[in-house]
Amino acid sequence: MPSTDPKEIVTEIPSWIRVFSDGTVERPLDFPIVPATLHDSYTGVSSKDIVISNTPPKPISARIYLPKITKSETQKLAVYVYFHGGGFFFESAFSKLFHHHFLKLVPLANAIVVSVEYRLAPEHPLPAGYDDCWDALKWVASHSTKDPTLTHTHTEPWLIDHGDFNRVFIGGDSAGANIVHNILAFRNGPEALPGDVKIVGAILAHPYFYGSEPVGSEPVTGLDQNFFNVVWRLVYPSAPGGIDNPFINPLGPGAPSLARLACSRIFVCVAGKDGLRDRGIWYYEAVKKSGWEGEIQLFEEKEEDHDYHLLKPALDQDSPSAHKLITLMASFLLNDGTVERPRQTPFVPPSIDDPRTRVSSKDVVISHNPPISARLYLPQLTPTNDVTFPILVYFHGGGFFFESAFSQLYHHHFNAFVSQTNCIVVSVEYRLAPEHPLPAGYHDCWDALKWVASQSSNNADPWLIHHGNFNRIFIGGDSAGGNIVHNIAMRAGTEPLPCGVKLLGAIFSHPYFFSSSPIGREAVTGHEQSLPYLVWNFVYPSAPGGVDNPMLNPVAPGAPSLDGLGCSKVIVCVASQDNLRDRGVWYYEAVKESGWPGELELFEQSGEDHVYHIFHPESENGIKLIKLLALFLHR
Repeated sequence: MPSTDPKEIVTEIPSWIRVFSDGTVERPLDFPIVPATLHDSYTGVSSKDIVISNTPPKPISARIYLPKITKSETQKLAVYVYFHGGGFFFESAFSKLFHHHFLKLVPLANAIVVSVEYRLAPEHPLPAGYDDCWDALKWVASHSTKDPTLTHTHTEPWLIDHGDFNRVFIGGDSAGANIVHNILAFRNGPEALPGDVKIVGAILAHPYFYGSEPVGSEPVTGLDQNFFNVVWRLVYPSAPGGIDNPFINPLGPGAPSLARLACSRIFVCVAGKDGLRDRGIWYYEAVKKSGWEGEIQLFEEKEEDHDYHLLKPALDQDSPSAHKLITLMASFLLNDGTVERPRQTPFVPPSIDDPRTRVSSKDVVISHNPPISARLYLPQLTPTNDVTFPILVYFHGGGFFFESAFSQLYHHHFNAFVSQTNCIVVSVEYRLAPEHPLPAGYHDCWDALKWVASQSSNNADPWLIHHGNFNRIFIGGDSAGGNIVHNIAMRAGTEPLPCGVKLLGAIFSHPYFFSSSPIGREAVTGHEQSLPYLVWNFVYPSAPGGVDNPMLNPVAPGAPSLDGLGCSKVIVCVASQDNLRDRGVWYYEAVKESGWPGELELFEQSGEDHVYHIFHPESENGIKLIKLLALFLHR
């Protein structure tokens, strides 16, 4: 007998959505709707709900967030237009999930957020949601100009008073990140925004893309039953090309070129345990290969799953990884291309025949693309000029994000150092984070070492070819530079240098190493908030394994054996008052235990702090260390 139940399920994705014969829809996984707060007492963020369009059939609304205004009533802020995730069929801009997220993000980013409430499938199949989000973005941009079509009801004072329309960003998670791509690819390129507003940057968090051809670890069979394919059929049943429609497959037939994406910066975030992880990386690689001229960055959190940065805070779970990603997103929104480095010492010019030390210095260009340069130092020559000197290729410290080979600090140090050690120094100016996150600096330093080696026969620099002993090439560095020394020495163990040049020795001065497990006197509580931990996440946000990446933790699981160090002499220098002292000793012991066959030495100076010899090269202990290194270079 036929059922008379008016509530028969006609379509279902178990646990996710049920569509009934009477037209009602159940969404079991929706987070509860929460009200806006005109002034959140904890964060200082204000929020309110606004109507963008109430014209049928396109009711579009949003929740807008404003950080605490601290400077003036006319303070201008970046504008971030956000499209929520939920597979195009569930979740809401008004839910606890997103409200909680923006209360965390907005004060960090100091930006206005417009979180768009677009129409959902299956009641409103795609492309309705795409159209709504484009209309919402146009509405936001219209506040940049006195558009006569806008009535008082449709203008938003927070945008008029505080929106900086030279800094407009868009972003989204999952399906929302898919919307971000499609606005950049299909809309904002061919169609201008009101006021000729340009999108500066875009954040795609765990983006929802798919296709009929599996990538990475995606299953090769059962495509019809695949969750992401089932969702696409539900939300866009009439999509031409199905799962290869360019809206879901950015490389599908007829898809617009990724080279024309209409912004200048993109931040793609993926999670190692997310079923969409490989698609996010696939998209990142496709954009890089497309010829797009902007700057694209990839961040992966290996041990997390889909939308962890939203779910864990909303569920009141303490999550350092969620906080880390939210902080990175805030940094992306804050970044206008300028960087202040308050602790940077002034730059000084090189000097031919320094009157105090008789050391000569000059600046050279190693590479124009990428930009790598160096300051060379030459000791006072003998009357016959027939002496050759050891060559020390040096990598300065500064946490990978400040200081310079051309700074007063290092220039003063090397004038003193070279006069007492009788060696040629090539002090490398490598690219710094955050403008150039690691591993850029590592690559630059390796290229600089190769350039030095190549001078033995090609494109010879006269100081190096006439006075350098290419049988005695050393590398050295302090702090972050000491970390670079390790990574270059490991690379020299597997990759040959030009002209058959060999690396003789390595100097580690107060090297910057770290790990997730504290050692020695390192604090057990608050370890993840310690300076070495925070610096690493800042300079290498996409580092696989975080602080246990082998570049920072040389004994991490999967790190190459230290017996592969590509030199025959190593000296590790530490200072008793230095917070990195225990890491230097730890590294020395690890090399000793590895079976590395070279000559290994540890020197500790009691009563001194981090890089004391750089700051005070002419102090008693500074001179003592320089004399020790002179013996190391000439022995």
